[in-house]
Formats: sequence, C-alpha cells, structure tokens
Amino acid sequence: MTTTLGTSLLVQAVTVALLRHRLGRSWLQRPVALLVICSVLNQGVGPVLLAIPSIGKYDFFAQGIDRSFIDSANLIMSAAMLAFTIAYLLTFPERTITPERRGVAETAAKVLDWRLLACGVIPLTALTAAGRGYNDGTAAGHGTALATNLASTFFIVLIVLAAAAFLLRHGTRWFLPVLVIQSGLLAVAGERTPVITDSVALILMLRFAGVRVPIRQIMAAGLLTVMAFLAISGARVVYSRNLFYSNSGFAGRLTALSTGILAAGGSQGGPDTPGIVTQVAVRLSGVDFAGGILQSIGEGQPRLSPAYVPESMLLAVPSFIWRSKLAQGVALDPAQLQINDFGLQQINFIPAMPGLYIGFLTPPWLMVLFGLFGLAFGWFERWLLRECTPARLVLFAGAVSAALLYEAGVPTMLVQMRAALVLVIAVRLMQAHRARALVARLRPAIASQRPVATQLRQATAHLQSGRAGEQR
Repeated sequence: MTTTLGTSLLVQAVTVALLRHRLGRSWLQRPVALLVICSVLNQGVGPVLLAIPSIGKYDFFAQGIDRSFIDSANLIMSAAMLAFTIAYLLTFPERTITPERRGVAETAAKVLDWRLLACGVIPLTALTAAGRGYNDGTAAGHGTALATNLASTFFIVLIVLAAAAFLLRHGTRWFLPVLVIQSGLLAVAGERTPVITDSVALILMLRFAGVRVPIRQIMAAGLLTVMAFLAISGARVVYSRNLFYSNSGFAGRLTALSTGILAAGGSQGGPDTPGIVTQVAVRLSGVDFAGGILQSIGEGQPRLSPAYVPESMLLAVPSFIWRSKLAQGVALDPAQLQINDFGLQQINFIPAMPGLYIGFLTPPWLMVLFGLFGLAFGWFERWLLRECTPARLVLFAGAVSAALLYEAGVPTMLVQMRAALVLVIAVRLMQAHRARALVARLRPAIASQRPVATQLRQATAHLQSGRAGEQR
C-alpha cells in the first residue's frame, strides 16, 4: 500500500467519523449517508483488495495506467467526498425530526395499491426476460424501443414499491417471501447491483413508514441477497453476460441462476477465471477511470471544457420535452466523452461520482462543485424527511436507489429521481381520484341529512323565540 492510498483511506475514515458523530445511531437510514458509504466501498475497500497482487492482476480496468496516477485520483476523489460531507453537515440534517408516523402505513397501503404496482411489474419483467427490457445490452438512444426505455426507467423502483406496498398492507410476517420474489425478479435482469439496491431500499422504506423489520429477518435478507449475488455471478461465469442480453426467456434465466450458485467460485469458467472475491474487488473499485484521465493530463492532454459539467445534468430532461436531446450524442455522456478524448479503453468503466468530472475540473474546482452538491443534497433530504406521506415514500425509495448509484455519477442519479417523480405524479392523481370518488359516495348521505339539519335549526329558533316571549 502506497502513502497516497493510505492518505486516501485516512480522509475516508474522517468523512465517515464526521457523519456518524453528527447524525447519531440512525445515520444509516439517510440516503446521503448511504451515498458516503458507497464512496468508501468504491474508493476504499475496492482499492485495498486490488492492492493484493493475486487480486490486482485481474483489474482489467487499470490496463495501461500507472498505479501512482490511480492512487492520486483516489486521494482527489476522497477529498471531494469530504468536501461534500462537510457541506452536507452545514445544512444541519440532524435537526430534521420526522413527526409521529401513526397511521402512515395504513394510508400508504391504501394509496400505493400493491396490485396496481404488480400489474406494472409483470410486463416489465416479461420484456426483460425477452431481452427487450431493463438489460438488453444496448444503450438508450435512436432506435431504442419505447418498452425498453420504460423498463430501464421504472423496473427497479416499481418492484421495490410493489413489495413495500404489499408489506405495509399485510405486515412484515411476509417479509422474507416477498424479498425472495423481489430478488428473483431483479436477478432475471442479470445485474447484481439492483438486487442489493432494492433490498436496502425495501428495509429503509418500511422503517421510514414507521414499520420495524425484526433483526432476524434483516439478517436473513442479507443472506438471500448474497445468494442472489452469487447466483448471478455464477451464471455469468458459465453462460457469460450474453444470456441476459438475449431472448433467453424467464424459465431459461431462472435455470441458469439456480445452477449459477455452484459456479460462483469460477471453477467452471476455466483455470484462469477469477473467483468471486476478485470479481467483487474489481467491480467495487471505481478509481481506474479517473487515474487514466490524470495520466493522460500528465502526458500533456488538456482538460475538457467545464461547460460539459452543467450540460451533463440535462440527461435528466425527458426526450419528449427536449426533442433534439438524442441528437446531442456523447455531449450528455461525460464518461464516454472523456474516454474518447483522453484515449482510454473503450470499455464499461466505473467512473464514480467525483471521478466523472475529473477530466473537466481541476481539483480545487472539483471540491467547490461537490460542496455545492453537498448543500443541495442536504436541503433536499431535510425536506424529504420532514414528513412521511405516500408521495414522499415514493421519493424516498428513489433517493435511496439514487444514492446507491454512486458509481455512475450525478446525471444517472437524477434520471433515477426522475422516475420516482413520475410515480409521485401518478400517486397524486390516484389520491385526487380517490378523494373525488369518496365525495361522490358521501354526497347522497349528506343531502339526506339536510332536512334534519333544517328542522333542528327551525326548532332551535322557535325555542329561542318562545323564551324571549316569556321574558317579555
């Protein structure tokens, strides 16, 4: 381990200590805290594991990149997350106290009807199993079907909302069966991150609504999540990712996943296939992308224009509003833009939240940007946690999912929040419809009571006039 990497780990430890000290015991129930934990996994645990020679030799992301540049990038990214955390704490998030949530679970269960949400999950799952859904191996853009775009946008958040709505109505005694179904549906997509994301989001959503999940069930949930993780990893070893990019069908994917647990160690993929620990280490580490950019800059390649930073946020603008959005090409994709300009490998890099902008901004300006992000995230979280309503419960699910997308960067997080916002609008419309229906049902009863009320008023007036006469 180099001195630079050791300094990065120290900065990350200070970041976590500050956060834990200010937020208290319930700190891990906040989306921003989860974001910081993801940064530590990405810039701390992953690089430490890759520092072991037997594991680091499989880090294909680092091919052609000197280790000193990777460690320097790690230190810059860790400092940016420290600036983010300090700015976040300046919003005093610990002062946000959610009021008593009595009756919230019942109200949310009525508004978030799990049956309607399940009706949305079924076609998205079918499309994904047919290779035309959440993970079809193609990028969204020209020629991408509407069904694929819908699945990519709503698949993850709809599944966890349906699961949470069912448990809010029927109780946590169904927690484990629901989690098994949720993890199975997500595993069909062949991606490991959504399985973890929705498991965490489900537990925290229930807690936000005032429903505590017993610790034994949480431990069992962790075991189920690990099993799903191993099943997907093993299926990739045996069948490769192409299984999940093609029309392999729901049954075919489940069969591959059921046999994938036995192959999770990689023994069936060839003598040089990395084991599960090595795969996790390579998958966790997100500093190679920034390291390659720093190396290219050190060799004389100038940084790209900072104007691309705010422009990348426009990725969250829907295409039907911005008609020429798809014509922008890689201008709205800062990762691919930097891969092209700085001559990096044309592979699926993990840029991570600070690393996504390291090719546009110098380290001091990167700290300023993440300070602004920290303030914005802190103010939003304070507003979100101030009250628990069905709409805010949906936004909370989106916020947790977005926080666990740390590796992809802020634009992708905004896209995830956009999906949650669309569902919030749907919830609002549903609430308005229920209110109108309730008024329509009560109107006849109210009308039938009017004569009685009129008679009571007349009798009261007559009694008062009689008393007045007696006094005279």
